[in-house]
Amino acid sequence: MQVNQLIKKIVFLDRVGLPERFSVRAPELDHQWDNYGSTLPEQVIERSVGADVLITNKVKITRETLLACPSVKHIAVAATGFNIIDIDACLELGVSVSNIPSYAATTVAEHVIASALCLRRQLLSYRQSVIDGKWQRSSSFCLFGEPINDLKNSSFAVIGFGELGRAAASMAAALGMRVIFSSRGKHQCEFAKQVSFEEAITTADIISVHCSLNAETLNLIAAPQLRKMQPHAILINTARGGIVNEADVVQAINDKLIGGISFDVLVEEPPSDYSPLLSIANFENVIITPHSAWASEQAMQRLADILADNVEAFLLGSPQNLVS
Repeated sequence: MQVNQLIKKIVFLDRVGLPERFSVRAPELDHQWDNYGSTLPEQVIERSVGADVLITNKVKITRETLLACPSVKHIAVAATGFNIIDIDACLELGVSVSNIPSYAATTVAEHVIASALCLRRQLLSYRQSVIDGKWQRSSSFCLFGEPINDLKNSSFAVIGFGELGRAAASMAAALGMRVIFSSRGKHQCEFAKQVSFEEAITTADIISVHCSLNAETLNLIAAPQLRKMQPHAILINTARGGIVNEADVVQAINDKLIGGISFDVLVEEPPSDYSPLLSIANFENVIITPHSAWASEQAMQRLADILADNVEAFLLGSPQNLVS
């Protein structure tokens, strides 16, 4: 296919979001590629002027940026979630947007199952008991502490049934869990049953959040929902910070309303020292990880490859993985 022979300018606004050992293949046509490790909000317009393609992971692209940079015709999001992009402005101004689907299903699902195993089996508590010398002082060959529960035959609820939610549900079913899911759309699934959101959060032993963050899902799970959960329920969030109200979940843990949490995403990333969830990060029924569920070596290489494909496909006139 013949393409415009003019040199295309590609600007990666936050290359720091992908380790340097993972190279992003350059398109096989004349281009200028500018990498910036990170970009502050006040630097976005200056760095985007004259660009044909912007690549962003977490840098927000606003209507103001697009109006100030009319050369921008495509935004390649280096992630699955695209809530950082003003989609309405893109539609109005004729800017296409691509994302990276399908790359993180295995790594995120494995993180969810690992979290469920860790918390159901009280691994943090029992590990700490050895560090504290409790086992060494035990009168028996073993140490009985917090109750240990199997995953098999427990109830596993998925909130949002896109590719990541379905992958987590599939792994849970393979381990013998009874899987239910809540989703706005209707889905047929041979290993999981669709139920209402209310039933999902009130009946499940383990609740895993996989929906997108938008106006409808902001604070989807807050104090009223937390109070309805089973007192031993484990809440896992690998989706986006803000879907679960952080202050309310801290209160729920302190009040022992639920059994434990595993959060890989926070509202503020990286968090400040005053982030609500950090106040309970050392609890034995709490796991806070630094937005790393997606970051297996295999998944990051897939992301880099798909990102390169998305940029090249747009420049060749056949854009793919479009969300706008």
